[in-house]
Amino acid sequence: MSWIDIAIPGVVGLILMLWPQSMFVGAKVEPDKKRIRLLKKCGVGLLVIAGAFLIVKLIDPMMR
Repeated sequence: MSWIDIAIPGVVGLILMLWPQSMFVGAKVEPDKKRIRLLKKCGVGLLVIAGAFLIVKLIDPMMR
């Protein structure tokens, strides 16, 4: 696992959590509160996944 494997879900999750309206830039669809809340939850989920990847990356050398 490389650092980029940790950075991708981390950056996307951070953007979704802080600015979920960015997914609708240039779209004809207007975001409603339900979609914004769902995107924020997905962002938090991606940050949790990135955190788990980071923990695995840091612990793996200690186990060898």
